[in-house]
Amino acid sequence: MEPIPPSCKGFTVYTKSGCPNCRNVKNLLKKENIEFTVIDCDEYLLFENDTFLSFMNEIIGNEEKRFFPLVFVDGLFLGGYIETQKYLQQ
Repeated sequence: MEPIPPSCKGFTVYTKSGCPNCRNVKNLLKKENIEFTVIDCDEYLLFENDTFLSFMNEIIGNEEKRFFPLVFVDGLFLGGYIETQKYLQQ
């Protein structure tokens, strides 16, 4: 199963189950009335972990980014919950 790339338009949020910051970023975007695409990564992490990590390393360009959520805006990596908060405050 190939990972789904982030959307070229708007927000894309890669999440996993039980992640408080994943829940927080989704709530933040909902509160701001911002539409977003959610990509649940549980299956990737269970069955295709190496493929998923390689895919993320390619599109992010940094192997250090191993946290959730992974938030993209217009196809570009933004960061996690804190970076999303800061971005929306601008």
